[in-house]
Amino acid sequence: MQPDERFFSFIKEHAEDDTSALLLSASKFKGIDVRLAASTIEGRRKMAVKVPEWGERFDIIYPSSVNVEQCSSSYTAELKQRYFRDSRVFDLTGGLGVDSYYISKVAQSVKMFEQNSVLCSAAKNNFSRLGAENIEVFNKRVDKIEDIDGFTSGTNFSVYIDPSRRSESGGRIFAIRDYDPDIVSMKDSLFLHASRVIVKVSPMADITSLAKVLPECSEIAVISVFNECKELLLILDREMVKNPLKTAEIPITAWNLKRSGKIWESFSWTVKEESESFTELGEPEKGMYLYEPNASILKGGAYKTAGARFGLIKAETSSHLYFGRERVNSFPGRVFRITDICEFGKSGIKHISKTYPKANVSVRNFPLSSAKLLERLKIEEGGETYIFGTLLPHNLRKLIVCKKD
Repeated sequence: MQPDERFFSFIKEHAEDDTSALLLSASKFKGIDVRLAASTIEGRRKMAVKVPEWGERFDIIYPSSVNVEQCSSSYTAELKQRYFRDSRVFDLTGGLGVDSYYISKVAQSVKMFEQNSVLCSAAKNNFSRLGAENIEVFNKRVDKIEDIDGFTSGTNFSVYIDPSRRSESGGRIFAIRDYDPDIVSMKDSLFLHASRVIVKVSPMADITSLAKVLPECSEIAVISVFNECKELLLILDREMVKNPLKTAEIPITAWNLKRSGKIWESFSWTVKEESESFTELGEPEKGMYLYEPNASILKGGAYKTAGARFGLIKAETSSHLYFGRERVNSFPGRVFRITDICEFGKSGIKHISKTYPKANVSVRNFPLSSAKLLERLKIEEGGETYIFGTLLPHNLRKLIVCKKD
């Protein structure tokens, strides 16, 4: 795969074309790899949102739509930089190379390994075009330490692994022992040389189970972008091999990129703190503030800590909404001002329908889904009003009307 300037001119000229039509008329374009061009045009459109720095260019190659869909976004890749500053890094599962590229911006050097020769060729082209001179790309599968040439001990030496979580049939894999490569089998040999191993896992994985299987874990990072959970990172440290933390003492950090201002908010706790925390249950009143934790906190399980840390009361044990009389600016999530509270019954539904013809509807621990509640209320979705259907103490079903504060 050696695309020339003619190929990239073709990409620019046909950037808005129907790729299916391009493929059907491939014979018209002599000397152009139209299949690669079509996948690159499609990939570029997706990367315009996922990795804008790449998507705005016409000289980056995307040989596979699957790899574009599976690669990290620039947002999550940039967050990972905090774990690799001034390190020498081995990325053992390079793929399209987005993580390697962003890590290289803060690392001393990156050696990227990828078993797919086509992806390797694309990565070499892309890194060269992007001016990433401190990345070396190796076309090699890594299953054991001996597979890595030049892997020697030293300080500030880190390994990054984003294992495959798909079976041969394409189904999702959730057990970390079934990932490819097998992190559990590899980790002991890696720690003979590396000071840190960072593993990206599915946001669907069970955090407690992961920590038990990988006792070298020194931190778990839960990463969300615009309140949608995207990744879990397990930070494994060599110094934990002999002196592992108890599972309940491992710090969990919830990260969420806020849409407004593109600012990362973070919140850290431990399982021990969560188990020892107490949040009083209570009913809200008009004029109080409603607090909704971000997706990373809910995924991480800080159900009591999120309220206790800020002195808030909670809707109900499983509702995960909190209330307070004072505005807490540092709360990691959305904050609303309560303007109305209605019973979930005929009179309450009638009042909502007449008073709020348009609203954003959400539910927390409620007998209806958001869509079903919106349908029951007979109102239009959207606007500046927010309605939360939730369960309060004593099994009270309420509709809480709010404005974003």
